[in-house]
Amino acid sequence: MAADPHSARAFDQVAPRYDAESTDDPVSRWVRHAVWDRLIRLFPSGAHVLELGCGTGEDAVFLAGRGVYVTATDASPTMLEITTRKAAAAGVESRLTVRLLDLAQAESWGLAAAAYDGVFSNYGPLNCIPDWRVLAAALAAAIRPGGVCAFAVMGRFCLWEALWHGLHGDFRTAARRWGGQANAQIGGVQFPVYYPTPGRLTREFAPHFRRTALRGLGVFLPPSDAYGVVGKRRRLAAALHRLERLAAPIPLTAYLADHFWIELKRR
Repeated sequence: MAADPHSARAFDQVAPRYDAESTDDPVSRWVRHAVWDRLIRLFPSGAHVLELGCGTGEDAVFLAGRGVYVTATDASPTMLEITTRKAAAAGVESRLTVRLLDLAQAESWGLAAAAYDGVFSNYGPLNCIPDWRVLAAALAAAIRPGGVCAFAVMGRFCLWEALWHGLHGDFRTAARRWGGQANAQIGGVQFPVYYPTPGRLTREFAPHFRRTALRGLGVFLPPSDAYGVVGKRRRLAAALHRLERLAAPIPLTAYLADHFWIELKRR
């Protein structure tokens, strides 16, 4: 799930408990299903897709189960091991392969030309690199004309985060994304995280791709550090879910949400 060498080590550390602590949270599940709804619209059975930062393989196994051929990549060997085990347990190993790829070294990936119908990434792996132009060029070479990039990216301003931490007097955390870069600490390892705006990501992909969709992910639903608090309050969670369904499709919400979902079509 990571590009920086330190972040790769961080996700190796948390991989064995990642599903229990993050994937299986009810609010996290809702967000993932919202992404799945977009993915099944973009990638029909028989499509060949590349996943960047596959983590423990939840999305890759889901798509493979629907007949999509997935090359699941990550910079964490432990995450790839877990993905491989999940694919075998689900009986989809014939449609899912794994590959160790570092997002920071996209210029040296050597992917086959026009090999994929599209590429996707969920839960912010693209936030582990400071510049997306090299990545865009590498993907342009590997994706067939008309193919799609679809990414869930942590945005520059999260309304939930600003209000939640601000009300608790933690103004440093409330504003940590606003400068475009912050330090994250996962598994006892610290590494830099970068927060592009939807406009910047669109511009850096523009030589090869044009934006076709933009929406919010986590507009009314909280970011991960408040997942547990909300998830335990069923009525509150249900109300926030309803608001999320109404608001998320509005492009403007991408500028207020924990993540934004962006789709770009190969020119």
